[in-house]
Amino acid sequence: MDFLSRPGSAASDSMLAVLQTTRLGHSLAFCNLNIKTKEKEKPVSTYSKLDPEVSLMLAIPGNDVVPPGAIAIGNSTIQYSNTSKQPVSVASPFLTKIVVTAHCVLFKDPVTGVISYLLGGADGRLVLVVVRLNTKPSPAPLTSDAKWKACRINVEFIGVATAAQTLTVVGHGLVYLGAATGPVSLLIKLREASRNPETKFYYDILQTFTGLGSILELHVVRNVEKQSLEQASLLAVTADTFGKGLTIVRNSINLQDPVDVPVSGMQKAWVTSSPESAGTTSRTFVLSDFTSTCCCTLDKDDFCETDPGGDLILTSRTILFHQLSDSLCLQVISSAVRLLKWPQFELVQEWRMENLAITVASLLKHVLVVANGRTIHMLHITSNAILPLRTHTCTNEICALELFADHAGDQFIATGEWITSNVSIIQCSTMALIQENIQPTGDVLPRSLMFCRFSEEISYFFVGRGDGNVDYFIFDETNKEMTEHKRIPLGTRLVTFIKFRAQGQVNVFACSDRPSVISCRNGKLLFSNVNIRDAVDVCPFEVTGDLSSSDDLMVVRESSISMGHLEDIQKIHFIPQHLGFQVFRLSLDAESPTVAAIGDKKDCRSNKFAIHKSPECVDERLLYILDRHSFEIITTFQSADAMDCLSCLCHWRVAGRSFLVVGTETERQIPDRTEKKGDGLEKKWNGHLIVLELINDKLQIIYTYTTTEESVRNVASYGDLLLAATDNALLTFEWLGHQLDEPNRLETGGSLNCHLDVVDDTVSLILHHAHVSVRLIFVCLAICLSLSNLIVYLFAGHAGRCPKIRCFGQIQLDHESIRSDRH
Repeated sequence: MDFLSRPGSAASDSMLAVLQTTRLGHSLAFCNLNIKTKEKEKPVSTYSKLDPEVSLMLAIPGNDVVPPGAIAIGNSTIQYSNTSKQPVSVASPFLTKIVVTAHCVLFKDPVTGVISYLLGGADGRLVLVVVRLNTKPSPAPLTSDAKWKACRINVEFIGVATAAQTLTVVGHGLVYLGAATGPVSLLIKLREASRNPETKFYYDILQTFTGLGSILELHVVRNVEKQSLEQASLLAVTADTFGKGLTIVRNSINLQDPVDVPVSGMQKAWVTSSPESAGTTSRTFVLSDFTSTCCCTLDKDDFCETDPGGDLILTSRTILFHQLSDSLCLQVISSAVRLLKWPQFELVQEWRMENLAITVASLLKHVLVVANGRTIHMLHITSNAILPLRTHTCTNEICALELFADHAGDQFIATGEWITSNVSIIQCSTMALIQENIQPTGDVLPRSLMFCRFSEEISYFFVGRGDGNVDYFIFDETNKEMTEHKRIPLGTRLVTFIKFRAQGQVNVFACSDRPSVISCRNGKLLFSNVNIRDAVDVCPFEVTGDLSSSDDLMVVRESSISMGHLEDIQKIHFIPQHLGFQVFRLSLDAESPTVAAIGDKKDCRSNKFAIHKSPECVDERLLYILDRHSFEIITTFQSADAMDCLSCLCHWRVAGRSFLVVGTETERQIPDRTEKKGDGLEKKWNGHLIVLELINDKLQIIYTYTTTEESVRNVASYGDLLLAATDNALLTFEWLGHQLDEPNRLETGGSLNCHLDVVDDTVSLILHHAHVSVRLIFVCLAICLSLSNLIVYLFAGHAGRCPKIRCFGQIQLDHESIRSDRH
């Protein structure tokens, strides 16, 4: 049903198109709806010759010649009719057996009467339907053999994508394709004439959005080795529609396949390109600690120290090293600036300062600025000389330095001072101070400065403090000043910055005890954690003019050097785990290297992307023990009773041992002694609690407890107690060293327990009642047991509405009273 015309300020009626289904088939009826009286009048016209497989009706507005109408989408056909009974029907092979799941209006012109719809099918088909109304008046009277038609309908095949649950136009030719159960949602751009040369479709994919499908459970996973870094992720149990039973969701970035080299004490690292005459792929790295410098060579997986020879100073700390070209390199030490030939390391020229030593340096192309004490020296590096340009004297001693340029090419120097902690901006052309103390509240020393232009539109300036805080500003190109100051804590120790490229984008690596990658997306900064700790410095493999390995990084740490490939930099990472079976329940233990999962039989589908399972293994469920990191199967367990269906599980640590408790439900048919109905059989449910222990990668049964006439729906550990939710009661167990003690029962009045969880010593139990009334859709009872209170809530609501919450009462309950029979 849809409106063909909306009521205006003066109109009181609206034309309504209704797709009706009767015993005689489908029909399309048009009638007026009186808004004031809220009454529907008799149909103005009815078109009953519709396709038997009509699944969708779409409104078509009218123009000056043709009245409003509607089209009905059927199997291979589109049928049009309007209030004047002017039907038009077209057939198209692109609509064969299509089940339309989503549609949107791409174009609509009420003057000319042209409207186009984009249809999305359940099989992923994208079809464009264009309806052009006739602008010439119809002959009067209209004969049956007349060539005049009310409209012309064209059907075009756009392509195949993921099955769309929703289609939304977000711009000119831009359509968001949302998939509820598909692997990804898409942002596509429709092509006007030509096809995509790769896919042969009439659209281009601009961006993909990972979809998880139906989420059955969510668990928080913390890396035991990195708990101090708060590296946590989500483990989602998803419906195995597309072959992925588990999905890891995290916002951190991984250094993939890192190679660790035990080297301690290093503080800085720089990379150089291989000489063309060498004919090898090896790379030379210059490393420096507080007192000395060394050279190392990386050839494939071999990383070893080499003797560079020549005039490279190795007995002093290197403040800055940079390869200027294929034949020149620059080394800055505390006593001099040295221009060397590459790769012979022969000295070309040296520039020295008297009395004071160089403390910090910054290089931009062929311009170098160094600071000794309160004085800044600006030098120009040529192919055979080091030429002094200008000097500037600051008020206090300088602790950080950054040389940068704006869009116009004007160069600036940012300085950080020791005593006042001020950060100021100096213009290089005049050596004049243009902005003093850009952050008035600076109380911690700035230890690192970085100017980064992420895009042509926006540039940021970062200040790394000694306490782990980072201040960042937007650089105003017009007024030549830092604006919009913000602060974010990235660590607890000093922060230093290194600029690098990844996936063709400029990023900033913030080194500290909690390293982060700073990137810019749509004009906004994103701070992403990295799966390493205590990064002192980062050296990108990228060399000037060489972007072949720009995603590879060398991370200098306190006791080692890690080299690896940085994965895609994005806000959230979705990592699917293709297990080959559907996971129903999952249990994690923070101190265990394994994950326990209940799933169906492995490889029971025809392939990993199949939705349906084979009939012979529909009800078969196994307990899988998986490796926590690789998710490989370590061992499996199956109940000895073929009628048992594994329903729930949990980890339970008690008496110094780690158990895995599994609950089962068994449906049995027994003779109905009260009244024979049908075959005279009555369904009864039984359950088991199976206590297992993982010994030498094998699961061994320690104890089994049987519940009669009720199934075990959920289990959870509560300190040294085990809680089990059954059909009729909440059971609490204690461990006697070799078996479970007799349980204490908390009757729930015949409700069905479907959720039981313990978070921070609080037990939450959700109970679903079977039936209350006709209008009430569901009633669920929530019992929250804590150390001091038992609160009973009633959640009641209608379909499509938010549930109402009402508290019925509160009962005082402590930890010991859970064990007592009177509760």
